[in-house]
This record gives sequence, C-alpha cells and structure tokens, in this order.
Amino acid sequence: MHAVPGTEPAAAPNGGAVIRRSGTGWSNRTPVIVAGLGAALALATVAAAADPPTSAGQTAATRTSTGTVLTWTLPTGTGRTGNAATGAGNAATDTPASFGSGPAGRAPVGSRPMVRRFPAAGTPSWQLSLIVQYLPSTNQTQYVAVIAGARQAWVFGGSNLAGHGVPEVAHRINGQWGFPLLPAGLYSWIAAASAQSPADIWAVTHLGGFLLHWNGSNWQTEPRGGWRASVQFTGINAVSARSVWLFGAGSRGHPGGGTWHWDGTSWSPISGIAGGIRQASPVSATDMWAIGGIGGTMNALLRFSGSSWAHVTPAALAGFRYSDVVALAARNVWVAGLVAGQPKLAHYDGRGWTVRKMPGTVAATGICRDGRGGIWVIANSGKAPSELRDLSAAGRWTTATVSSSSADEILACALVPGTQAAWGAGKSAALNVKGSAAAVYGFGNVP
Repeated sequence: MHAVPGTEPAAAPNGGAVIRRSGTGWSNRTPVIVAGLGAALALATVAAAADPPTSAGQTAATRTSTGTVLTWTLPTGTGRTGNAATGAGNAATDTPASFGSGPAGRAPVGSRPMVRRFPAAGTPSWQLSLIVQYLPSTNQTQYVAVIAGARQAWVFGGSNLAGHGVPEVAHRINGQWGFPLLPAGLYSWIAAASAQSPADIWAVTHLGGFLLHWNGSNWQTEPRGGWRASVQFTGINAVSARSVWLFGAGSRGHPGGGTWHWDGTSWSPISGIAGGIRQASPVSATDMWAIGGIGGTMNALLRFSGSSWAHVTPAALAGFRYSDVVALAARNVWVAGLVAGQPKLAHYDGRGWTVRKMPGTVAATGICRDGRGGIWVIANSGKAPSELRDLSAAGRWTTATVSSSSADEILACALVPGTQAAWGAGKSAALNVKGSAAAVYGFGNVP
C-alpha cells in the first residue's frame, strides 16, 4: 500500500507546524498537536502568548530531567503558542467549520504546567509514540480503535468524543505518521474498524451511520443500508472480501442500529437473537463469537456457525455480564466481564470454558495477543498509575506501566504480526486538564 495522495506532509520541518488542507484551501482552524516520542518525557502546558509569533513554525527544544520538550508556534495570526513533548512533531487541522466548537488557535490562558512521567526507554512499558489534539483544549480527542500490520498501523477515533466533532484517522507507514483525508460531511467519531487486507479496511462512525472504506489509495464513503442516521453503531468485522458484519447495540442516549450483513452487493438486516449484538470477533467467515443483549440485557454470548447465530450458555459462565470478546483461534477464545461485581476472564479451549480471577476491580474492555503466548488485558481504573496487565501463557499476571498519570490511557491494542511488539490507541492529557488528546502507544520494537 502506498502513501495517500493529497495528504499533508508526514512531518513538519524541524518539528514545526503543518496546516492540513480542508476542502479546496488550506486552513488554520482548530489545530491538532501531534508529537512523536521515543524516550521518557514530560509534557507541560503553557499559557497563550500575549503577542502572536513573528514567524511561522518557530520551534525551540529544551532538555529536562525526564526528556525533551519541544516548544512550537503556529503560523502568524493564530495568536497561539504551546508545547509538546517530542522527538519529532507536527501539527495539522481538519475540522469543518460547521463542527468547530470555539475560536481557532486559542490556548487556555493561565493554565499551569502539568508534568507527567512516562516510563524510560528500555523498561518493560508502553512508550508514547504520537499525540494529537484538536483545539480548543477542552475537546475530548481520542483514538479508540487500532489495526496493526507487519509494516504499518492505523488508529481511529475523533476530534471530540464529548460534543461536536468529526472522525479522525492516523496511518503509520515507513516509520512515519500521516493523516489521510476523510470524505467531507462526516460527524461523530469512528467507533470500530476492521481490515480484511491492507487494501480493504472498513470503519463505521458511532453516530450518523457513516460507512468508510479504504481501497488502498483513499478513504471513501460506502452506501449505507436501511438504518437511520440517529442510531449508533458499536462494531464492524470484515471477514472476507464479500462479507462484512455491522453491529449497533443501543444505549440510554441513542437506539442501536441493529445487526447488518453485507454480501458484496447490499446490506441486509439480521433480526432475532443477533439483533442486539454489540461487538464480535471472528475466527473465520463461518465461525464468529459475539457479545450483546437478548431481551434488553447485555449479558449474552453468541456464536455464528456459518448459517445462523446461537445463544451460548455454558454453565461455567453463569452470571457473566460481558464486556469484551476476542477469538484468537478456534480453540483460543477469551471473554471478559463481571460476575457478582468482580472482574473475571474466561477462556475457551475448544472443549470447555475455564474462568480466571482478574486483578483489580474493573472489568477488561480490551484484549490482544502479546506475542509470547499470552494476552494483554486493558482494564483502566481511572486511578494512577496507568497500566496494562499481561497474562502469560503460564497464567502469571504482570503489569506494564503506561504513565504515572491516570489521564494517559490505552483503550485498544493490537499485536504487530510475527513479533512481540504491539500498538495501543488511546488518550493522553490535553493542554489543560479539562480535555484529552488522542494518543498512540507502542510496546517493544514497533515498526
């Protein structure tokens, strides 16, 4: 797969600012701060400059005891200065005017420096690789999904998950992060994505019912089925070139879009017990596991056998309220959830289920391979320090630090095939404590 035509430069000169093209012109609305990190660092925030910078893209790097802080300035006229911890950084914009939520380029006046310590390079930890934030700094910018390949990675999310925002993606290839343009007219954020191949990636927005497809060159919107724009979607799985599953479980705020299947030509609704699936994980096109709701609950485990969905009710999983499911192989399936308020994991080996206790008090919301026969388990408690847990093939629990701050969290992870390296999508502290920045973390020797 080659680089996307029409995107902004992959990196700014000397780590300075890049302004992304929006529509037919170049815009400096709602800047995104992007910073790459390869070592331990501190990220501090500063107040807005009293006077605008005198030249575009000024940068100055300073050393601290915990890393390098790069101070950047946006082009003349934005009246904005800021800083981002970085080894090499860039900044970009891509928010349509109709979804702008404040004056462009305005920094939080009087904000105090906020220092967070990330693990030093070489320690068994997740290292910050990328920070992206859409201003104003109260925006809840986050990445919530990740796809990892042998030489590239994709992360998906939105400019503001707490209000008016737009979907966002970042693409890493040849060791550089880039930001492919998405079609115009989108809103909400990308809730889920799935790749059948490097040139066949599907994504769906949380609200609006927008379907996006990467064809190896660019992102395009795909014709939708008969669902309304007001419903929400929560999962998508591309299981073959002519088979894509779409899932939308409801919540208090929005009705679910239901379950749909694309056969390469059109979308068809799937009714019955499969209508309330929240997310699924395929072993193959004819073997899938899912969690969702039957009768208005969210405590159902389901399995697709190639022709129909069945409700699976093993005695060992009695009382499970499911929070995640990952099918790594036909004889290697994991589910997470709560049982009587206590977090549990359960493993299916092709014959039966074994339930395991899980450290902490929070149910897992994400699971991925660790490349050593075990699994990474995401269970953010909202308390410092921020960590990921690893369950080894021998059944031993260990932890890997993400950050000393609870503001820095990994929300989804994916193993780089054939390695012990992994990518994590999530969030980091914003320019002040009121918002969040989207962040990408890497474990091990990520490409």
